Amino acid sequence: MGPKKVSGKVSAQKKMMSIELKREIIEKNDDERDVNELVEEHSQELTTEELQELQSQQHSGVLQEIGFEEYPEVEYTISTSEIKEILGIWERVSQFVEKKHPEKVATGRASELFKDTCLTHFRSILQGRKKQTFLDSFF
Repeated sequence: MGPKKVSGKVSAQKKMMSIELKREIIEKNDDERDVNELVEEHSQELTTEELQELQSQQHSGVLQEIGFEEYPEVEYTISTSEIKEILGIWERVSQFVEKKHPEKVATGRASELFKDTCLTHFRSILQGRKKQTFLDSFF
């Protein structure tokens, strides 16, 4: 009777191991299916609109991370003469600071940062208006 009890225990252990192995295989297959579904979802090409929306969301996230708050865009009418005047004033201020300030490197960086951050917008408005005026002259 001794050998049968041992073989019965071994048989029960084999069945338990078999059940556990089957569970692992099933779980693994489920995981693989989930992974495959994710891969399929992400392998689909996005439309231009979807890409633009994604980029906009990422941009908003970056702005929030660095502390900028997004305000709704309000379009103010700025005359071309106002833009030219402000750009001229900035040029004079920039030249003055460049000549008179003792910390040339720091002021140069600050000046370039201001130009890149603030003035680029107004320069692009002027360029757009010049192009529009040029195109209007043909029609």
